[in-house]
Amino acid sequence: EVAALVIDNGSGMCKAGFAGDDAPRAVFASIVGRPRHYGIMIGMGQ
Repeated sequence: EVAALVIDNGSGMCKAGFAGDDAPRAVFASIVGRPRHYGIMIGMGQ
């Protein structure tokens, strides 16, 4: 029996698992790096 591998490479999270499973077997962040600017958002750090 051969199971199909399913990979969902989203904008924030990457999920991988086998077709027919209820939930992905691996979930991890797909964002690599660091922000260019810190503390830009209003109210941040309060």
